[in-house]
Amino acid sequence: MASKYRLPKDLNESLKNMEDAIIPTLLDSDKRFTIEFNFEGLKFNRIGITIYKILAKNNNVFITFADQGAVALAQRDYPDIKDRISTFKAFNESNNINNIDSTMISMIPQPYDFDSFEPMSNNYQGTHYSLNPKFEDANIGIGSVIRERRKNFVKTWKNIYFLQPLNKAALMHIYPNNWLLFKEENKKYFLKKEFEIKPDNESIFVNL
Repeated sequence: MASKYRLPKDLNESLKNMEDAIIPTLLDSDKRFTIEFNFEGLKFNRIGITIYKILAKNNNVFITFADQGAVALAQRDYPDIKDRISTFKAFNESNNINNIDSTMISMIPQPYDFDSFEPMSNNYQGTHYSLNPKFEDANIGIGSVIRERRKNFVKTWKNIYFLQPLNKAALMHIYPNNWLLFKEENKKYFLKKEFEIKPDNESIFVNL
């Protein structure tokens, strides 16, 4: 197991850290979890399939995407589980939505997917993992009913894995541990600060 006090050296180690974060959630009373890899050039379907394989040892697992094009590509690349892959809308209309003993992985929902993603999430009876979700929309006016609805929805999710490079720094979270802020010095990263909850931009700035 990689140390929780150092950054992963590559994607494979990062995926192992992600698995270490997922395992405790199998006994968690919460039902909604987020996993976030915030850097460029990642093949998210590979990460989604890795999550699928971790969870498939325990439950019926489904993968959902916003649009049919993404579903078609995933079904082409992973034909052995093509019947487990669908859109948010199709899954919401299927019998699987009521399967309390199942698990779903939703892939990269965006703010413009909210109208199909929120009802699916609210109707779903099983355990839900969302990979790189972006629920809130900066284009929605402050104080609007929709913004409040989205903010309340965000609060129902618990982050279990998070990794993001910053300017000569990095932020990482491996559930159930604290959030860790690292600073780069001489091309090496050193732990600067632990946080019980995700630090905001000001807290990060102050501690670097």
